[in-house]
Amino acid sequence: MTRSRTSSRRHLAAAVTAVLALTAGTALVSTPALAAPVPGPAVGQTAEAIGTIPQDARVTSAGPTGFLSAVQNYDTTDYLWTKYADGSTTLLNRPNTGFFGQGSDIVWGHQSGSLSFSMYDMAHPSNVVGGVSMNNDTYVRGAIGSALVTTTEDRNTGAVSVAILRKGSSGAPASTPVTGNPGIPGNANLTKVVLTTPGTAVIAYETGRDSTLRYHLAAVDTVTGEVLETRRESSLELADVSLSPTHWSWIEYYYVPDGPLGLGKRAARLHTAPRGGDEAAPTDLGIVGGGKTMHTGLLGDWVTYTRTGGFQSTATSPYYPLTARPLGGGTPVKLLDHVVSAVSDTDGSLVVRGGSLTEGEGVYKVTANETGGAPIVTKVATTNTPTALGIVSQDAAPTVVDLDKNQGAKFSWTLTQPNVDGSFTLRHTRTGKTEKIFISTTDGTANPGNKATVDWSGKLVASSVDAYNGDYTWELRVKPRSGIGPELKKTGALKVVRKAAAHDYSDNGTPDILARDSAGRVWRDDITSRTPSDGVPTSSHTLLGAGWGTYSHIEAAGNVAGGSAGDVVAKDKDGNLWLYLGKGDGTFAPRTKIGPGWNAYNKITGGSDVNNDGWSDLFATDTSGVLWLYKGTGNWRTPYGGRTRVGGGWGVMNQITATGNLGGTVHGDLVARDTTGVLWLYPSTGTGTFGARVRIGGGWGGYTQLVGTGDIDGDGRADLFAYSPAGGSYVHSGTGNLSAPFAAPRMPLRVYPAGSTSYNLIG
Repeated sequence: MTRSRTSSRRHLAAAVTAVLALTAGTALVSTPALAAPVPGPAVGQTAEAIGTIPQDARVTSAGPTGFLSAVQNYDTTDYLWTKYADGSTTLLNRPNTGFFGQGSDIVWGHQSGSLSFSMYDMAHPSNVVGGVSMNNDTYVRGAIGSALVTTTEDRNTGAVSVAILRKGSSGAPASTPVTGNPGIPGNANLTKVVLTTPGTAVIAYETGRDSTLRYHLAAVDTVTGEVLETRRESSLELADVSLSPTHWSWIEYYYVPDGPLGLGKRAARLHTAPRGGDEAAPTDLGIVGGGKTMHTGLLGDWVTYTRTGGFQSTATSPYYPLTARPLGGGTPVKLLDHVVSAVSDTDGSLVVRGGSLTEGEGVYKVTANETGGAPIVTKVATTNTPTALGIVSQDAAPTVVDLDKNQGAKFSWTLTQPNVDGSFTLRHTRTGKTEKIFISTTDGTANPGNKATVDWSGKLVASSVDAYNGDYTWELRVKPRSGIGPELKKTGALKVVRKAAAHDYSDNGTPDILARDSAGRVWRDDITSRTPSDGVPTSSHTLLGAGWGTYSHIEAAGNVAGGSAGDVVAKDKDGNLWLYLGKGDGTFAPRTKIGPGWNAYNKITGGSDVNNDGWSDLFATDTSGVLWLYKGTGNWRTPYGGRTRVGGGWGVMNQITATGNLGGTVHGDLVARDTTGVLWLYPSTGTGTFGARVRIGGGWGGYTQLVGTGDIDGDGRADLFAYSPAGGSYVHSGTGNLSAPFAAPRMPLRVYPAGSTSYNLIG
């Protein structure tokens, strides 16, 4: 990787507050070389006075009396100082000013483009307590308490000198050069300034470029500027470094080959070493993914490591928890479940904006344990939000869904996190049929308000049917995409309602076709109005039972018994008429006998309400060509009243079919096909008689059966289903227009295709 000193210098000068920058990458799942951390001690305690900070605040500096946090808005950044003593928060509100600091109550303020830096003592935040100014060739690389680390480039030689700049006793800036043997070379490019132990800062820098690029560490006395110790001259990129009075720790990145093209996957390695002594064997952390997010710290005889920014991530990582391990080796211990940002305060303790599944989101102070045990964690501020995924509000969850008025329903919840994966499952109580809708949300920019939304289509797509009427339960199951915390579950109930549909035996709002095969078995095809890309409705094929070969006629009768589903009548070879009541689940109750004497009729049809009393009626033609009407009663024990003569001349018809409201009136109609193949529409008057018949057209003799199914194509108008074994099945879509009741062209249907098993449809 090539580094341009000029571009790097300009970048640092333009972004003096770079120490506030937080990065977050996409994690890659990996198996760490370290054993998984065991749960550590619970958060030791909560401070007596605990402050409240915004959920999206990031801790950027900490001192003895409080900590500095930053909240990034759309185009501005708010800076907050929160005191430990009373939990109070001060907004650092200076126009166009960024604030930064490190390891102290001192906070530095700087306006972009200015050469001056103001110093504030946040233990007494009301007044500016000093400041320093730069020359044009001097750039600030970081803060170390009440001083700044700067670099100055010689215009003639290009050599860089490093200094510690602070306000002198006379008020003028006092510059202390960073010196030593070895010191920091003149070709160094400073990349990081870290203050994790009192009195000593670590300066990370680079030398060389491309194949000669190397990364270095130097421990510098913050008062004298003397380089006390240097560590590491490596070609591997530095992720983070920490220094305690006794030890070093640092994390570096390397790449695991991933095919012949490209660098591969980013991995991390943890190093520890006693100050002035030999390094211990490094520990491979494994694949950690992109972004400079690995952090390390030293607390007594323990080293910590974590990958920051995991809480809002869209992928899991084993390094999101703040983990501590004894320097001499041993079992890792989990201190917090995730870390947003972490800094060291003046005594070397960690101040962490992070979260605990038991204690929630907030700011935690992590200190060394005087007994040598695992570090102690104390909560010092809160965001009043849980770390575990939770529901802030249920914004939309209907309890009744009317599918006559709406195509489906919307469910929505506001969650405590934006990035979740999961599912929403609807279960129909009666049938057990389910619909599972998968949920996957992205970051807060694409998902403002942390919404999880489900748009249910009103279908049971997995079962290829429209949703059944009746009771449902639903279950929402979502989990953080980061893997931080358990799955969230939420349940509820709803009822689907719609008016009864013609030929709907399964109570799902769409027609069913009943058909008998040559073996006497009856099948039900549930026609769904859900149309694929070619616009053709689809169906599901279900066997209802055998033994129906004994009947000479089987006809759909509509709702004659007052139930929620249509019924069927069947005439046996002895002339007895039987009633099969629809149970509303696609099956039928055991038959009951209506009466004998029906061999006098050679054609029977039902399903239309021709007298507008709310009950489906039955038509039959006798051998002399007279059409008779049997009016429905709504009583399943005596489903029909006495017959009424409609008229003669029907002997020329070889098929009659009740269609429901086909001609645009409010009553049920009848179509009849004559022996020449002409189809006629008989519009009902609503009194049990018909108006003047309308010629629909010729060419209908090619069909063996016509079925008045009601609405197949979902446009709210009655349609006609037509079938022949040789030609297949078609839908003639109704228009509601008496003079032209069917639209052209006819629509093929994937039910009983041409050349398949021959069926006798139940009309």
